[in-house]
Amino acid sequence: MKRIILSAAIAVMAVISATAQPRAVGARLGASGFEASYQHTLGSNFIEADLGLDYLGRPGFKAEALYNFVFARPAWTDRGTWGLYAGPGLALGYVDDIVHWKTGNPGIDNTYRNWRGHDYGFMMSVTGQIGLEYTFWFPLQLSVDIRPYLGFHVSESGFGTGFYNNGLFGFIPTVSARYRF
Repeated sequence: MKRIILSAAIAVMAVISATAQPRAVGARLGASGFEASYQHTLGSNFIEADLGLDYLGRPGFKAEALYNFVFARPAWTDRGTWGLYAGPGLALGYVDDIVHWKTGNPGIDNTYRNWRGHDYGFMMSVTGQIGLEYTFWFPLQLSVDIRPYLGFHVSESGFGTGFYNNGLFGFIPTVSARYRF
């Protein structure tokens, strides 16, 4: 009987702790793509996981995971809550990127051309995010943030490995809308 009561108590406490941590599901839309977004609150901070389409140039896909610290909750309105947040993360994907290469033989006739084009390949980067969110008194959360990617891109067509150039488009603000539950 003690085992049954102990098991029931542990199950109830697990359910209470799982429901006490707010979550949010929604979408992000920005210059680099469209993403499905999930947030899970841990204390005053939150984990964010995104999976989306990268459409700079030609379509690709990427996945990100970030841990955001909420460093301020200003009281700018009577209803709803504001939050300023920032945090690090990682991103992986198969995306299109701008690649640069040279042709010709500068050692013999000092003539060469610089070419620039697009190429698919594997992308891996560290990322950082800083943003502002507003959670309404009903279950809607809106946010705006910037999230640049600093990493490398492995070209599929043999142009080699280089800096992930399209990651700098993350400095263009992105808007998000999420259902908070």
